[in-house]
Amino acid sequence: MFARVSRYEVPTERVDAAPEAFRQAISQIADLSGLAEAFLLVDADSARVLTMTLWESRGAMEASRVTASRLRSEAARALEASVISTDEFEVAVRERGLSS
Repeated sequence: MFARVSRYEVPTERVDAAPEAFRQAISQIADLSGLAEAFLLVDADSARVLTMTLWESRGAMEASRVTASRLRSEAARALEASVISTDEFEVAVRERGLSS
C-alpha cells in the first residue's frame, strides 16, 4: 500500500469550510482506479489541514498524480489556501483497531 499526504496553509477563518471544499475533490479521486481510502484531517485550533490518500499500488498512485494535483489545487483555491507540500510514502505498517 502507498500513501500521498498533502499539507495546506489555510486562513484561520476558512478552516471550518475545509470539509466542504475538499468533499468534491475526494469524490472525484474516489473514481480513480486503485484508491483504497481518502482522508481529510483538520485541526481548527491551529488552522492545519492535511489530506491523505491510500493506494493499492505504487503504479495506481503514480497514475493519479496529475488528476490529484489539479483537484488539490482547486480545493485549496476555494479556501484561499496554499498547498505547502505533497509527499508520497510506502505504508510500512498498517494496523486496524481490534474490536472487543
